[in-house]
Amino acid sequence: MFKKSQISTAVWTALGGLVLSAVPAHAQQTLERIEVTGSSIKRMVDTDSALPISVISAADLRATGVNSAEGALAKIAASQSMTGSSQTIGSGTGGAAYANLRGLGSNKTLVLLNGRRVAAFAFSSASVDLNSIPFAAIDRVEVLRDGASAIYGTDAIGGVINFITKRDYRGVDASVNYSKPKEEGGVKKGVAVSGGFGNLEADGFNVWASIDKQTNENVRAVDRDFARTGVIPDKGLLKTSGTSFPANFSQGSLSGNPSRPNCAPPFSLNLPDVSAKTCRFDYTAFIDIIPDTETKTGLLKASAKVGGNYLSLEHMATDNSNIARVAPDPVTGLSMPASSPFFPKTYPGIDVTKPITVGWRMIPGGARTNQASTKANRTVISLDGTYANWDYRAGFFNAESKGAQDIQNGYVNKSLIQKGVTDGKLNPFGEADAAGLAIIEAAKMKGVYSNAKGSSQGLDFNASTQLWDMAGGPVGVSVGAEFRKDKYRNDTVDSIVDNVPSLGVAPYHVSGDRKISALSTEWLFPVSKDVELTFAGRFDKYSDFGSTFNPKAAIRWTPVKNVNVRASYNTGFRAPSLDEVYGPQAVSFTGDPYDDPVLCKGGVVQPGGVESRDCGQQGQIQSGGNTELKPEKSKTFSLGLAFEPVKGLTASIDYWNIKITNSISAVSEQAIFGDPAKYASRYKRCKDLSSEMQATLDRCNTPEWKNSNALGYVVALNDNLGDVNTDGFDFAAGYAFNNAMGRFQLGWEATYVRSYEYQRDKGDPFIQNVGKYTDSSPVLRWQHAVTVNWRLGDFSTNFGLSHKSGYVDQNAVEDKYLNNVKAYTLADLSVTWSGIKHTKFTVGVKNLFDTKPPFSNQGTVFQQGYDPRLTDAYGRTLLVRASLSY
Repeated sequence: MFKKSQISTAVWTALGGLVLSAVPAHAQQTLERIEVTGSSIKRMVDTDSALPISVISAADLRATGVNSAEGALAKIAASQSMTGSSQTIGSGTGGAAYANLRGLGSNKTLVLLNGRRVAAFAFSSASVDLNSIPFAAIDRVEVLRDGASAIYGTDAIGGVINFITKRDYRGVDASVNYSKPKEEGGVKKGVAVSGGFGNLEADGFNVWASIDKQTNENVRAVDRDFARTGVIPDKGLLKTSGTSFPANFSQGSLSGNPSRPNCAPPFSLNLPDVSAKTCRFDYTAFIDIIPDTETKTGLLKASAKVGGNYLSLEHMATDNSNIARVAPDPVTGLSMPASSPFFPKTYPGIDVTKPITVGWRMIPGGARTNQASTKANRTVISLDGTYANWDYRAGFFNAESKGAQDIQNGYVNKSLIQKGVTDGKLNPFGEADAAGLAIIEAAKMKGVYSNAKGSSQGLDFNASTQLWDMAGGPVGVSVGAEFRKDKYRNDTVDSIVDNVPSLGVAPYHVSGDRKISALSTEWLFPVSKDVELTFAGRFDKYSDFGSTFNPKAAIRWTPVKNVNVRASYNTGFRAPSLDEVYGPQAVSFTGDPYDDPVLCKGGVVQPGGVESRDCGQQGQIQSGGNTELKPEKSKTFSLGLAFEPVKGLTASIDYWNIKITNSISAVSEQAIFGDPAKYASRYKRCKDLSSEMQATLDRCNTPEWKNSNALGYVVALNDNLGDVNTDGFDFAAGYAFNNAMGRFQLGWEATYVRSYEYQRDKGDPFIQNVGKYTDSSPVLRWQHAVTVNWRLGDFSTNFGLSHKSGYVDQNAVEDKYLNNVKAYTLADLSVTWSGIKHTKFTVGVKNLFDTKPPFSNQGTVFQQGYDPRLTDAYGRTLLVRASLSY
């Protein structure tokens, strides 16, 4: 096994590689037995594991300006495109941020706090919101990269992320942080205070607490050149809406706009290549690309030593707010009578005896503004100790997540706007007078429109011991049991959602619950000094999805000094989340605009079609739960090599291979509109829907469109799709040394995805996603991070470099505009001075070279001109941090 010096230990701690990296340097001298992520058997701290684990120091992250769990996960090379807080803009995610290891989805990445589960986000119940992690209390982050865990839960198909808090903390630590981009918006401010007293061993008790508040100012699209518009003709990007101001109208097959050809630039545009008769609206110019957020977290932990055992109480609470702004309300399906003084009587071809149907962008009402507020808490009572020759840990936990989404501004009651149009008091084709503005203001809807709550309560127990001796040491065994009950509820305030179609929310009141019981065991066999075998298994029983047993096997072999070969194999099982099963089947808007494949085939209006309704429009799509879902199953294999060729230099390479069957997802909107023949059964036209359903849909609820062939919505409920197969390599290397110029630590971590292929449906051909934007996102082939730390006297300098490879863009454009998204590299630099006792001052620059996001023609998310899931929209940012410790 490795003979690790303190220098090489520091390298592993900074880099992430073997399990030893999780151990503080001072522990190396006592050789205590500890429990590490991925195993429930305690072992000596100088023993390496057969499992690939990355470790990130929270202190190092804070020194580089990272103050959140979301920011920490962005540093992990194995993490693909994340759902961040910016994705709440235009999508109603509730402001959550999710981890996504291996690109398999956030619902297959298990997030833990101190080895135990945290309540899933209220609005999804499938994934943990990273905003609920109290980052100020975190000591380190350990990432188990080899997939399903027989110890924590076999739903960890993509991997396990374990946030570990400080332990036996004493003293006081207070810090303030501030960062400001070079360009407008995006200022971040934060303050954190931690304090504790009592020596657990000497005094028999320890109590500590941590509180943290972080705020993030919004960034508007118009404040960044790369994001200010969705209309970039020279690159084929024409992301616009057919609901404009001045309004477009239709009457039978006639479509038009009285202001055309001028329209009303810069927001309402004449784009002949998109629309021959109507104006198009550049909605991108009105949105935020980063929302206003405020995150408050707190953690209290009290521990006592009782007769050689340790009793602890831990309580975590978080409160998050996310405010997102999008373009003014698109009120469609308004009927204007011919008697209105604003009726366009002189428009060529119009019948002045019949009403017209109007789509009006409610510019006078201002930007639509939503606030998502979530609260999460978790209480854990834990007893750890030793009985006879057994180490044990038992605990009770209660975790809860609550959320509310509310309207703050910009949304209007459609029926009141319709009354104003019918009465001839509102003019959709021109500026509103004082009386019109008063009507619009009175029509604004405000208040909470959706509430959700999720909870998880349970008991767990684990005990481990050493049995007989083998050539390499004692055999270790652990046994464990867990019981938990999960609940979920999601409700709308019907009086609001019934009257605001642009929310894209239908009335719903859904709930569900389940009970899960589990038994697990793990056996460690040190066959010789050079070979160690581990076997584990987990039996789970779900109240709604039956029983399953999943094994795991691993081996560590040291063929020569300072070289470790490791391998593991496991199976996984993930029952559909409560939200995936019972979630509201709501109709909302598609991300991209599309042509109706029947009424606007090839972008040309067909008989019965209406240009302003059927061509280049955001359609409506039904998404939500499906009670017919079956569990996902997986098989994961990994093989790795770790070595230390010279003192201070460490390196590793790990191959991983994951296969998933019955993958749970929704067929993407891109697939449905890209192959209308295959997905014909998913197209629901007005004539096929009940009167009650038509009344809730803009394209069906006007007199002339009711029972027509207009497309009401497409169906994309959760479903068991085809298989997913992915494999690749993780790399890590580090070097630490001292010389007359100081102490240096160099680190490098990288992930190469060799293949990522999936089926849209069972039996379909596999689609390759690596290096190519397919359906809703790309899978990056290569990502790496370089870290350099230099310490000299009272100064410490941190330099970081992160790189993402390029890929073939979504390219829903003409062939002459096909685009390859360029590779993307960011550099960060910070300097910390600790020349005054008990204090540290950090000054740094994030995105040192002010690298702009590469151009992308993707249309899946509301932000245009780039992809916010993979890039930094802040630009060059100055950061300062000051801390005081006693």
